[in-house]
Amino acid sequence: MKYLIICFLFVLCACEQGAKKSPQGLIDADKMSLVMEDVLLLESHYQSKYGVPGLYKKALDQSLLAVFKKHHVTKKQFMDSYTYYASLPESFKELNTGIMDRLSRQAP
Repeated sequence: MKYLIICFLFVLCACEQGAKKSPQGLIDADKMSLVMEDVLLLESHYQSKYGVPGLYKKALDQSLLAVFKKHHVTKKQFMDSYTYYASLPESFKELNTGIMDRLSRQAP
């Protein structure tokens, strides 16, 4: 009987560890996709203009704060949400697919 209880506890603990707990203030997937799109466009712009990250880091950080303000999110919310979605490969793929679809429709 003790063996059965111990096995049950191990299974229960394993299930809890495998479950991804969403962070407080998680940005919903649709909004996250829009924020990520703006962040990617900004990073791409600075990378193509300056090339070396050390040259544009301060300017990029300031621009990112403006993007977060535009979308009414904080940097911490974005980072926590990014980490959460990145830990879920299928969700992260959907976010990136949505970004690519929107950008490809805008291309001339």
